Amino acid sequence: MIKTLIIGLDLSFSSTGIAISYLEDKIGKTIQFHRLVFDENKNVKKQYVPTPIENINQVTYRMPTNILPSDLVIDDENNNNQMQIETTLKAMIASKKIANIIFLAIKQFNPDNCVFVIENYIMPQYTGAAQLKTVSGLIMLQGFVRAEIIKFGIDFNLKVKLMTPTPSNNKLFFAKNGSADKSIMLKAFIENYDGKKLIPSADIHILGRIDDVVDGFSLMMQGFATYIKDLVVIQTKLNPNIIEL
Repeated sequence: MIKTLIIGLDLSFSSTGIAISYLEDKIGKTIQFHRLVFDENKNVKKQYVPTPIENINQVTYRMPTNILPSDLVIDDENNNNQMQIETTLKAMIASKKIANIIFLAIKQFNPDNCVFVIENYIMPQYTGAAQLKTVSGLIMLQGFVRAEIIKFGIDFNLKVKLMTPTPSNNKLFFAKNGSADKSIMLKAFIENYDGKKLIPSADIHILGRIDDVVDGFSLMMQGFATYIKDLVVIQTKLNPNIIEL
């Protein structure tokens, strides 16, 4: 029996959506949904608790209160230094929280393989410093997450596969529309994947909070389709008489 985790990660500083499915051979046994939410209330001692969403485990993270970006700046006259340090700290903390969610799933299911699917970013036309900061931050976050994935492969002796489809490629796969917006992706989740059984609060008339989880699910499903296709190719090479229906 081959045990596999397929993990879709829709990375974001504000709300990362994570979908994790556990397979035994080619049969899906269970699925988990997670959401990592940024708590902006750094001056409030009590940490923010998101409104519960059925079947979604929500985790929060915040910037450290004992380390200020300004304390790490060498050149006080260069504001870009402080912004870069702040983005780096945020990416590091978010990636560790994401890694902890994945770590717990690996410990729970003890898989042989892990397939990770992370949406790739296409550098847009430069229109200003704010846009560049956003894109560079997401690239940094993905870099830290990739480092954690490599570490999981080494620490747990896992066979790891990383997929990085473009946003349009994933939308085309999931919703048959390469330019699908959030409402179209949510509609595809509900109508094509029986999404209301997975997340009862899913509603195409209500956007927000579950959007990133749905995107994580779409990435996971693309990973699942690729994994099944690859598995069939391997089995066919080992036994040419296999016919996959």
